Amino acid sequence: MCVTYMGLQNTSSDCATDTTEESRTARGWLGALPSGASIEAASFWLAVSLPVPTVLLLASGVSTLYELAAVSGLLVANLLAFYLGREYSTDDR
Repeated sequence: MCVTYMGLQNTSSDCATDTTEESRTARGWLGALPSGASIEAASFWLAVSLPVPTVLLLASGVSTLYELAAVSGLLVANLLAFYLGREYSTDDR
């Protein structure tokens, strides 16, 4: 099995031919993760669209603790989406 320790990868010959079930499963799992560009794009468009439900909820009036929690959650999600999608651009795609 090929092992990485503190950023240093084992360079022995068994690393080049590491076909154990564990390594195939890990590579398959990592391949299923979205790329950074798709996360940026989704975050950007989420940041663009999240103000709509936030404004609608604020316009209807925040009178309960649940509504306050919903508005707060939407604002936090919007800030997080702005942060993650801040470098999204369609020019270089």
